[in-house]
Amino acid sequence: MNAPTAPVSHRHHPRLQLPLHPSASWGIPVVLAVLFGGWVMFVDHNQGSTLPASAVLGVVSAVVVGVLCYALGRMTPGLMPEIRAVLYGTLLGCALGFLHAVSGGSVYRSAGIGLGAGLAMMGIAFYIFHIREERPPQ
Repeated sequence: MNAPTAPVSHRHHPRLQLPLHPSASWGIPVVLAVLFGGWVMFVDHNQGSTLPASAVLGVVSAVVVGVLCYALGRMTPGLMPEIRAVLYGTLLGCALGFLHAVSGGSVYRSAGIGLGAGLAMMGIAFYIFHIREERPPQ
């Protein structure tokens, strides 16, 4: 016969929360904006647009993406994970759909690519936010 054992304790082990460096709140959106604006400028110039017009489009799109990324990073930590996932998916879907439209794709195909990428990002972000959320101890 087996001897009685002590009940197993299922304690919640808190994760190590490393605070981001203060410059990360603006550094990451700036890097993403520069990369996105450069990509838009490159694609637009390869489609036959003049360099100044491509540069203007690249700078405007970089500013828009940078501001939206900064706003998402600053305003979403207090929101529900579902809403955060939808916002991140929307931003990525719109950005990739716009890039495909700039490259000469049709409106329907650009919308489909944006919708597919946005839904994929939404699912991934939803999963990550739910895995990393703090649960109350039981």
